[in-house]
Amino acid sequence: MALSETDLIDNSKNFLETGGDEMKIYILSNEPKTVRFLTGAIKTYGEQKYVEVETRVFRRMRDYLQEFDKPDLIIIDDNFEMKPSVENARVVRTRDGKAAIVLLSSNPERVFEAFSVRAHRFLTKPVTQSDIFDALDAYRKELFADRVIIVKVENAFRVFTSEDIYAVIADVNHTTIMTKNEMVETLTKFIRIETQLPEEYFYKCHRSYIVNMKHVAKFTSEQIEMANHAIIPISRRKRLDFHLTYSAFVKGHTFRE
Repeated sequence: MALSETDLIDNSKNFLETGGDEMKIYILSNEPKTVRFLTGAIKTYGEQKYVEVETRVFRRMRDYLQEFDKPDLIIIDDNFEMKPSVENARVVRTRDGKAAIVLLSSNPERVFEAFSVRAHRFLTKPVTQSDIFDALDAYRKELFADRVIIVKVENAFRVFTSEDIYAVIADVNHTTIMTKNEMVETLTKFIRIETQLPEEYFYKCHRSYIVNMKHVAKFTSEQIEMANHAIIPISRRKRLDFHLTYSAFVKGHTFRE
C-alpha cells in the first residue's frame, strides 16, 4: 500500500542523521588544572547525557598537527604554547575546516576575532562546568537539527533537506519552497511544511513567509535579503523580535563552509 502524504510527512519528522550518541573531542592545553577540569566536565557530560565521548589531550601543537584522525570538536585553551586561543585556532583551521572549535580566553574583547575562525563558542575564563555542558549541548543540537522535508508536487513527492531551503512562501493558491536556485511550487499546505521545519533555524517573519536564518545575508527593519539575493518582507509586528532572534542565532551557531 502506498504511503499517503500525511504518512510521509510524519515519518520525515523522525528521519534525522544518526550517530548522535558518540563524540570525539580534542583538548589543546598545557595547563594541568585546566586539563583536569575539562576532562572531568566532559566525562560527567557523557555520563549524564548517555553519550560515548572519546577525549584526547594535546600539550604541544606539533603533536596535534601530526595526528591523523580528526575530531568532532576541539577545545583550545588560552595561552596554549604562549599564544591566544584565537591564534592557535587559525593554525587548527589550516588542517581542519570542519571541526567545531570552542575557544577559552581570558580576554573577552577577542570574541570578535572568533568569527574569523568560525568558532562554535567563545568562553571567557574562568569557565564553569555549565559553560562546557551548554557548548556541547549546542553542538549536538546544531549537528543533528537538519531534517528531511517532504512535500507534494504535481504527480509526485519532492524531498528537500532543511539546509537546502532558503524560504517558504504562501499565497492564495499554493505554497512555494525557495532554494538557492529554484522556486518550487507545491501542493502541500503552508502550515504542514512549517511543522516539519526545525525551529532552531527557521523564523516566521510574516504570516506568509518563513526564512532559514542560516541563509540570511542582511536585513533592514522592513525586509530580509537572503544569500541568493531574494528579498523577503518582515511584518511590522515582527521587526524587533526578528532582530533579537537573529542576533541570538548568529552568536550561538557555527557556520561551516
